[in-house]
Amino acid sequence: MTINTERHILEKGAELIRRNGFNNTGLSMILKVAGVPKGSFYYYFKNKEDFGLRLIEYLHNSIKPMFYGFLTGECDNPPLERLREFFAYFRRIFTDEEIKSGCPIGNISQEMAATNPRFRAKLADVFDDITNPVVICLGHAVEQGYLTRQEDVLQLAKFIVNSWQGALIALKITESAEPLLIFEKFIFNELLRSRAPAGKKPESVKNNQMSWGLSHTTP
Repeated sequence: MTINTERHILEKGAELIRRNGFNNTGLSMILKVAGVPKGSFYYYFKNKEDFGLRLIEYLHNSIKPMFYGFLTGECDNPPLERLREFFAYFRRIFTDEEIKSGCPIGNISQEMAATNPRFRAKLADVFDDITNPVVICLGHAVEQGYLTRQEDVLQLAKFIVNSWQGALIALKITESAEPLLIFEKFIFNELLRSRAPAGKKPESVKNNQMSWGLSHTTP
């Protein structure tokens, strides 16, 4: 048994759960797609619940470097431009791959958070960690004068992340990128623009205002 076997099971299980949901994905389905015997599964995971909790960690660890890289790494772009590029990047991913599948972690949270305390606690930690680089990025925007000094960046970051997750749910329902485009339009052209100090627009708004290509919205 190797660590690669564990990762292989997680990867194949993630593909199934992304398409079918956690509850609709049976252990036998995971074993068949992964091509491993039941003993190999139980070598790494106590049961399906343990597999689900480890899967959340695996999914989180796979996207965490991108979150921190986009929003807190070395870059010449202004903070709010980084944030805009971050959401545009993930919009392209969800659009180019399988629009109706949505965010894997968000999907699991919709299905399991209300009924399983262990999943709820794990997902709460993940969402806190997802929000943290957004907090850091907004803090840099305050320091550089793109947002007012009075701004509560933690509350603002939570609102932005929660709104994004809502747009990802709508993406699954509509099978369209439009909910994400609307999210980006209002976050950057309205919300963050309204929080800029007098006489200074955020760079991402100044350079990209009304460039979202929406067909059913008004300026």
